[in-house]
Amino acid sequence: MGQKIDELFLEIKDKKIKEKVRELYDVFQKVAQKGGLYVTGFLSLTEQYYFQRISGYFTNELYTSLYGGVDGAERKRGFISDKIELIEYIDYNKYLVGISINPEEKMSISFLKEIFEKNVLLDKVGDIWYSDGIKMVLASETLFEVQKILGENNINFELLTLDQLKTYSKATRIIRTTESSKRLDSIGGAALGISRSKMQTYIKAGVVTVNGKKVADTHYELEEGDVVIVQGLGNFKINKINVTPKGKFYMEIERSLRR
Repeated sequence: MGQKIDELFLEIKDKKIKEKVRELYDVFQKVAQKGGLYVTGFLSLTEQYYFQRISGYFTNELYTSLYGGVDGAERKRGFISDKIELIEYIDYNKYLVGISINPEEKMSISFLKEIFEKNVLLDKVGDIWYSDGIKMVLASETLFEVQKILGENNINFELLTLDQLKTYSKATRIIRTTESSKRLDSIGGAALGISRSKMQTYIKAGVVTVNGKKVADTHYELEEGDVVIVQGLGNFKINKINVTPKGKFYMEIERSLRR
C-alpha cells in the first residue's frame, strides 16, 4: 500500500493536485480506521480520477460513490464508507441542493465563481451552467451561507430539489468509434468532432490534459478510464476499449456537451 501511494504521488507534477490527492488519501485512511460515512467537497474531473485510483488501493475494505446532483455533472462529491449499505442507500438530498437564478438576472458564471471564491466556498460548489437562467449545485451544509451571500448581492433565486434539477441535467453524448490506434490526436478528434490535425494543434499548444497531466505528445496512447480535457473545447472520458478481430480499437467515449 505504502509503495503504491508513493508511486502515485511521484507521478503527479502539479503541486495543487498533489496536495489534494494527499488530502483524499488521508480521508480514506481515516475512514478505514474509524469507519462511518465521509463526504468530500466537490471534486474536479482530475480529482475524481485520483479518487478512483485511491479507492482501488482499499478494495474489499472501503466502498465509494461519486455523485454531482445532475446527470452529466463534471464536479462531484465523493462518498466513502466501510459499510456497503451506507453507500447503497445514500439519500443524496441530505448532501446536495440546487439553486436556480432567473434569466432576468444579468450576471455571468464567472461573477458567481468570484463571489464563492471570495467567501472560500468553491470546494462546496458543484456545477454551474446556463439552462433557462443559471442553475447550480451546492453542498447542502452551505445553503444558509450561500443564501446570505446571494441576498447581499441582490441576486434573486429559488431552491431546487435534486429531482427538479434532473430536469435541467447537463447533457452527455456516448460516441462509439473504431480507430486504428489509441493515439490522443486520433481519438480526441473523433470524440470532439474536429479533424486530427486540429487536435494536434491543441496538443502542441499545451492545452490538453489527460487525468490532470498536461500531454504534449500527439502519439500519446489513451487507456480505459482516461479523462481528457481540452481547454476551451470540452472534455471526454474513455469508457471502454475492445480490440477487434482485425486488431483495431473499438471505443466507447462519453463526451460532456457544452450548453
